Amino acid sequence: MIDAILELQKPIMLFFQSIRVPVGDITAKAITYCGDAPVAILVLLIIYWCVDKRTGFAFGGTLLPANFTMNILKVIFRVPRPWVQYPDELECILPSTATGYSFPSGHSTTAGALWGTVYRFATKKWLKIVAIILIVLVPVSRVYLTCHWPMDVIVGIALGLFFSLFLSRKMYALYDDEKRFGKVSVIIATATGIVGLVTAILLEGGAIESLLWKDLMETSIMCSGLFLGAYLERDRINFKVPSTMKKKIIGFILGAVVGIGLWLAIRAIPLFPMIFKCISYFFLVFWSSFIYPMIAVKLNIFEREIK
Repeated sequence: MIDAILELQKPIMLFFQSIRVPVGDITAKAITYCGDAPVAILVLLIIYWCVDKRTGFAFGGTLLPANFTMNILKVIFRVPRPWVQYPDELECILPSTATGYSFPSGHSTTAGALWGTVYRFATKKWLKIVAIILIVLVPVSRVYLTCHWPMDVIVGIALGLFFSLFLSRKMYALYDDEKRFGKVSVIIATATGIVGLVTAILLEGGAIESLLWKDLMETSIMCSGLFLGAYLERDRINFKVPSTMKKKIIGFILGAVVGIGLWLAIRAIPLFPMIFKCISYFFLVFWSSFIYPMIAVKLNIFEREIK
């Protein structure tokens, strides 16, 4: 059944492959990174630390559940990548961004959730236009680069936009509802934390396939770190973003450099690499949402909100 569906899409893949030119390749590669995890994390950190933490939480609370769902679908359907299905006819020109199985597209899901939420929260017209352009072009770039089938990107962008439409505003409102926020955050953090840790243990023991489960492990544990960290920050720190551009720049650079350095250090621990990789992703998000805001308040980079 899946082979027949992929066969129907092969002419589209061959068409995009036939129109490749060097300028198009460079442009598609640049655009596709706008749906990549590092860019999404960068946008989330800028918003959470430098613009408005409620909006930052809404972005993270939309993006991570969308990607969690996307990874569950990958586990269920296990669709091979285009160049894996037809190695003699199709060539992927950016395989480093195409790990795991193909359906649905992670970059397209991220683009829909991230840039769809940018569109919903943006007040400036130019930013809304940029968001619309990226929502359209990121999925197209994935097909052009032969990283995904057309059905992958269609479902991925629809999934991301669905979460953006129905979840982003709810997450924003949830943040200020102290009673519900605590309960919901603890439930989600516990459930996704268990999924992430158990998956990491099974991966460490070789009981499950890395290609299939690694991305789900990473997304699950990051989701746990976000909800736990945001809840603890709201309950114990309650910071507000710096009031001056100088403090915003200093605060962002300090938090990003130290956080990434510690993240890389945890990943480099030679014992139980998959488990420590899991811990590193939890730490990265927990650092961003709770530990660093706590440190930044003590350093007088961030201030406390007055209740």
